[in-house]
Amino acid sequence: GKVEPRTAICGRHRWRPGEMLGGCSTLLVPLLAVLVGTGLVKIDVTPLFCATGKLLPSYVMKGPGGKDLLVPNKEIRSFMRKVGRKGDGTATFPLQGVYMFDQMGPVGWIDFSNLKLDPSSKAGDVNIYDCTAQAGVPEPKFGGIGPFIPGSYLIPYAEKMQYKVRFYCPSTLQDGEYCFVGDSFLGSPFSDTYEAGPMLWHLTQYDGGRKYVRDTWIVPPWDTPDETYAKTHTQFHSYNLLRLMYPNGTIDEENFALFMEKQNGQDLAIPLSLARYL
Repeated sequence: GKVEPRTAICGRHRWRPGEMLGGCSTLLVPLLAVLVGTGLVKIDVTPLFCATGKLLPSYVMKGPGGKDLLVPNKEIRSFMRKVGRKGDGTATFPLQGVYMFDQMGPVGWIDFSNLKLDPSSKAGDVNIYDCTAQAGVPEPKFGGIGPFIPGSYLIPYAEKMQYKVRFYCPSTLQDGEYCFVGDSFLGSPFSDTYEAGPMLWHLTQYDGGRKYVRDTWIVPPWDTPDETYAKTHTQFHSYNLLRLMYPNGTIDEENFALFMEKQNGQDLAIPLSLARYL
């Protein structure tokens, strides 16, 4: 008879092997960051994590009709031109264009044209499961603290968890100014700007919006995750968003070359929301 992939039960959810690895990464990534950031781990262990990740079996997401949700490496540029800025988001929000993730594991790009305005808070919401990812494992140069797993594992995990991010931004952003960032899993309410819980996130603009840096602070329960805390404590993790495509469709050639270097010859894993463009 038909052999089903092995699963494990966690809470109300039944997890397949790739999803379990993604779930483990949500625990291992902050743990690794704390160990390295506090100096408890004195050596760089990311090459080991990278090598281990490359031992994982390949996994390819399927779209309608069983089609592989992969873009061949040589077609990534033309595919980005085809799908970039096609969302129906608002042009009034300060975050615009398509950006690559640098130092955030295998995550590929985020397209802010998919951002939706929340009417009550005027914040902008993005589905992380609409991001792309490199199909395999990133090299340590680009992966940051990980997760060092194939990106094709990451997208279905984010979709299963219904992972969304909210950006609380001023109406305009200047260099050095930032948005507060909150998140939501499985439909849970977004945190307010100063209700970040155990973590505080800032997204700070640089180079006229060509680069954003997402900083993370771990906040103990007896402290308040506010501006004073960020100024008086060291962040434990940062990653970059580098502009790949301007709102007018122009490609940033320098950053795109960096993106392709990160891809390292790998194909691009895409979410189900982009399947119609294949």
